[in-house]
Amino acid sequence: MRLQSLALAAACFLISLPAGANAKGVVGLWRFDIINTAGTTLGAMSIQPRERVLRQAEEQLRWAEAKGRGEEAARAAAQSSAPPQPALSGYTGFAMTDQGGHALPIESLTIDNGAMIMVVNSPRGLVIFRGTIDENETRFDGKLTYYNGNVYTMRGVKQARLP
Repeated sequence: MRLQSLALAAACFLISLPAGANAKGVVGLWRFDIINTAGTTLGAMSIQPRERVLRQAEEQLRWAEAKGRGEEAARAAAQSSAPPQPALSGYTGFAMTDQGGHALPIESLTIDNGAMIMVVNSPRGLVIFRGTIDENETRFDGKLTYYNGNVYTMRGVKQARLP
């Protein structure tokens, strides 16, 4: 159970393996490791700009309205007409580990002058990564703080796109 909880925290970050780093830019697929006294938890995550996710949601709403989805479209329109939130910049995505099949939402991921902060929403509370990312935005390294205060080392590497 403790290892499973750690895996949820792991769903937060990336692994520092030398193979396959991609071109500059944090958007894409990543592998990660969370290193702790019980062993290493492996994981993967997908990162997208928050702006792209919002645009995709708007396109889906327009499609639903065009197809006459009625109540579903009306509910989505009501939600999308809410005032814009100021924290919609940065990145978002989902992460999962080898400890379970649940994808956890990445609430936010920000990069500022090589400093990287990522917040993952786990079922038991927020998990926060604080560390650094290299200048090509292909590797990161730092500390993961779990909701209960436990701190673990995390490392990650961006995956290359298949040709």
